[in-house]
Amino acid sequence: MAVATAAAAALALTACAGDESDVGGDADGILNMQIGEVRSVIPGGSGESEGFRIMKNVYEGLVYYDADTGEANNLVAEDISSEDNQTWTITIKEGLQFHNGEPVDANAFIRSWNRTAYGPNALPLNYFMATIAGYDEMNPEPLPEEEWADPEVPEFPEAETTELSGLTAVDDLTLQVELSAPFIGFPTMLGYEAFFPVAEECLADTDACEEQPIGNGPFMFEEPYSIENGGTAVKWEDYQTTDQPSIAGVQWHVYLEGNDCWADFLTGDIDVCRPTAADYETAVNDPDLAERRIVQDGTSIAMLAYPLYDENFQDVNIRRAISAAIDREGVLNVIGPDRFNPLDSWVPESILGGGRGVCGEYCTYDPDLANQLLEDGGGWPEGEPLRIWVNDSNDNLDIFRAIGDSITETLGIQYELVPMEWTDFLANREGHDLDGPFRSGWGPDYNLNENYLEPIYGGGAATNDQGYENPEYDAKIAEAAAADTIEDAVEIYAEAEEILGNDMPSAPIFVEQVSYFYSDRVDNVIVHPIYAGPGGDAELRDIVITE
Repeated sequence: MAVATAAAAALALTACAGDESDVGGDADGILNMQIGEVRSVIPGGSGESEGFRIMKNVYEGLVYYDADTGEANNLVAEDISSEDNQTWTITIKEGLQFHNGEPVDANAFIRSWNRTAYGPNALPLNYFMATIAGYDEMNPEPLPEEEWADPEVPEFPEAETTELSGLTAVDDLTLQVELSAPFIGFPTMLGYEAFFPVAEECLADTDACEEQPIGNGPFMFEEPYSIENGGTAVKWEDYQTTDQPSIAGVQWHVYLEGNDCWADFLTGDIDVCRPTAADYETAVNDPDLAERRIVQDGTSIAMLAYPLYDENFQDVNIRRAISAAIDREGVLNVIGPDRFNPLDSWVPESILGGGRGVCGEYCTYDPDLANQLLEDGGGWPEGEPLRIWVNDSNDNLDIFRAIGDSITETLGIQYELVPMEWTDFLANREGHDLDGPFRSGWGPDYNLNENYLEPIYGGGAATNDQGYENPEYDAKIAEAAAADTIEDAVEIYAEAEEILGNDMPSAPIFVEQVSYFYSDRVDNVIVHPIYAGPGGDAELRDIVITE
């Protein structure tokens, strides 16, 4: 999952349009949480951490990931099975409904997946449907850019095919899925937003559904949600998939472009928050907060990605030199030593199949090696700064300024930190319009090493912002997908990661260490490592308000 910042989903304070009366705890069982900019609240339309934080509570999918093990356990699904890893039969639990009373049945999933798969809809999570038979027919080549009404949103000719041929409702509660090729990890994906069901009423008026989504999860909106001001989702009294939540609801307060939620947390107006670099040292040394701190290994990673379409980064030794020039431990001393851990893999240890250390010496600070690699790569153009592109959250500026300082000190290359607003940064990154290394981050959509490999570095993958192409790598990914068991697949995916270690399309920098604080009015705070990176997210199904 592409993440909205390198360190925290919370961005800055415009809580409820700056009206302080709208920010505050109460004794009515409503939890107060921060949230950043949300792109969409309809499944398939978000693809970023903040929208997913809402959707995973308002909707729910076929499986749900265990907060301790990351295992995909059946939720809406009664059973998911296959004899060949290509044709999958999904049985849906009886009696489940959407908030409006519509049944959650096979067609609820089919209509959702078809909407996401249809190329002209240009939804961010379209690529998740690429494994299902019939996808290619629904995804014509985009029109030339000069024909796009919005230069940041590709436009497609109308496709004659509007439904995936691989989806069949065998009966009301049985969904058969035919993949275009065997994929052992398919069931593992099904707890992510792209695979949530959608109500007919929602698709009949998507504008209304964006304001007031119609889900099937434990929380529902009785009033519209505002991207600028947030909103409140209350416990759905008719929810029956699992146990009812303890809290009466959650109010999400929006923070954009400025400060973060920490000041409001200290006054008791936000119940769960993590400090940014500026407040971190004070927070961890506050004895009053020590007993209300959660520290655990995280799953969201930060990388310095290389624009492989730029001539300055064609030689792998240049890419290796920059990585070896970064004193990861030294950077941590600047931004908070317990907030991250140095990363020497493209998949973190906390994910199934991760932690292989394949980056090795190139992810270890070694000035002599870095300078030798720079020389072997032909050196850096004299007088030309190394432009490092980031989206402009406070943490990103602090983190990547420290990274740039380390590169300059080690290699003598002057750098220029270039901040951009998130939407502009994302568009330029995806459009291959950046002329220097750029911040890249990833949080898991599901617990499998493949999720950190194929979506980011696969040839033609939607989020392959580096422009990385290697047929050997793609072949290894395909080999893993066709493995007989998930255990075999994990090992073959690890072999694909070794190819990344040789090609160095990006430099792994950090894996986040979850460090959250919670207010004295709540208890049983569980931060989920899989759902809604970076840094995880408090489980609203489990949290308890004590006053």
